[in-house]
Amino acid sequence: MSAAAPAVTRRRGLLARVDDRLVAPGPAFRLLEVHTLVALVIGLRLATRDWTLVAERPEVLTFRASLVGWFPAPVPPWLLVALQVAGLAGVTLVVARRSPRAGFALAWVAYTVLAGLWGSSGKVMHNDVLTVTVGAVLLLARVPGRDVDARDERVAWGWPPRAALAVVATVYFLTGAQKMRHSGIDWVLGDNMAWVLRWGTSPFGDGFTHLVADQPLLPQLLAGGAICLELGAPVLLALRVTRIPFALAVLAMHGSIWAFLGLDYWAWVLTVAAVAVPLGLPRDVPLRAAPAALARAVAGRRGGGRREDGGPRGREHGRAPAAHGDVPDVVVVGSGNLG
Repeated sequence: MSAAAPAVTRRRGLLARVDDRLVAPGPAFRLLEVHTLVALVIGLRLATRDWTLVAERPEVLTFRASLVGWFPAPVPPWLLVALQVAGLAGVTLVVARRSPRAGFALAWVAYTVLAGLWGSSGKVMHNDVLTVTVGAVLLLARVPGRDVDARDERVAWGWPPRAALAVVATVYFLTGAQKMRHSGIDWVLGDNMAWVLRWGTSPFGDGFTHLVADQPLLPQLLAGGAICLELGAPVLLALRVTRIPFALAVLAMHGSIWAFLGLDYWAWVLTVAAVAVPLGLPRDVPLRAAPAALARAVAGRRGGGRREDGGPRGREHGRAPAAHGDVPDVVVVGSGNLG
């Protein structure tokens, strides 16, 4: 056996463990949560943008190398509105759980085509890339029917939310890696961020961005925080305890991009929240039960394990305190069918 054989075996073992985690069984309610929330993000993007503006852009500004660059320019406004209405109809089917898989496919296709047309004219932007990419994964998911118990666990329910989480981690990591590949550490330590801020168009006026850009070390701190968040995404999203903090950090980062540069990346924020927040909860806690579970956990900590009459908890009605292996009430929240 060669000296490299043990290292190869360890790598294969690590990959096997990762694969086992990705395709492990999961509860039906978690897939329903992620699937519905991502559909709502798509619906929000479809409903809040005036897609007919694409029809006003001249053909000379159309980038033909994109996915939908073969569309004739200018695109008729009626076609843009028809795609928007079709996509919103698909989102409605998902939320109502009436043919949710077909509805999601309809919404995703309409959204992808519209986002492609929007991005293939004028300046190419990446505002919708994450939502489209995560949605592509969920196209392959077999959505639980109304007759499936919410707590039913199968591989079919487990892999799609985890795959969506892996896509989010990969997209953020590649975003940071590209910065390092093209600019190296100078992207953080140099004056790159300061000049980006000075050229930005802030909704709060130029004075705001210039004030930040002119502060010693502050632009470098902003750049360093962004690159650490992006490169650390695979680790932060692999751990359940850091998934919700990651979503909050993404909100802070993209919120600052909007405040300093006026760029709209809210679809990224909402997509990360739609995937990371449900998967950041305890395995057996549905999203809609999370506030009540949190309130009970806080109340339990404040109570210090004592009843109001001073006696130890768990003695009511002659019942002994829960054993170490018992499942606490804060984890077992709700049962039955979510439909």
